[in-house]
Amino acid sequence: MKGLLLFGLLLNLPFFGSKTESYQILIALGCSAPRNVQNAYREMLAYEVLPNLFGEKLLNVQVQLVLAAITGRAYTAPVRVLETPNPMQSNRFVIEKRAQELRKEALAAFDQLRSRTSAECRKGTEIVGALKAAGERARGPGRILVLAHGFEQSELMNLYDYNLKLERPEVRAGLLERVRKRLGLPRLKDQEVCFAGLTAGDDRNANSRLTGSMRLFWEELITASGGKLVGYGVSPRTCPFL
Repeated sequence: MKGLLLFGLLLNLPFFGSKTESYQILIALGCSAPRNVQNAYREMLAYEVLPNLFGEKLLNVQVQLVLAAITGRAYTAPVRVLETPNPMQSNRFVIEKRAQELRKEALAAFDQLRSRTSAECRKGTEIVGALKAAGERARGPGRILVLAHGFEQSELMNLYDYNLKLERPEVRAGLLERVRKRLGLPRLKDQEVCFAGLTAGDDRNANSRLTGSMRLFWEELITASGGKLVGYGVSPRTCPFL
């Protein structure tokens, strides 16, 4: 009888040797993305991102999730932090209940960030600044999901400028050097970075650039910053860590 009770208890406990995984999601909000695009990002969170982060793996892994806004002042943009229970200190029922709550809390945090950044309406899109802030928050290996259109618009550069000739290696190298001198490269050592939610609306010329020179620029910046670009596309499904 005691053996059966012990077996039943073990079924409800997580496996030994749990670890912590750190994720940061940087989202273009406020005046940095049209409202319909922000709505699409929310849908991605609800149906493609959060179910993977807050799913079965929480029985063995503790997850720390940071939600941060990409705005015209992304380095100082608001941030929300969520953390799952330690599986070594919680049973299956507690973990599963908390996972459901965290999915709702993450979407509520998205809504709060959007409301605040919309009220402030900082024009521009500082993706580099958001990556720099993410690197400073990192405490060891982590994964960074960037939900943005990919067009940096800041004092550093305007990637919407079709005369920029971003396809030229020397142009991209010049932009990286400008980042080094004016802001400093993000510290992305041991960080896997994935860009998703890429869109340029009805601008076909911009859409074609997103799959070519734009990706090269971000890959070179992330590599120079010590990180690794592991995915780049429209859907978060392109990110191997989700």
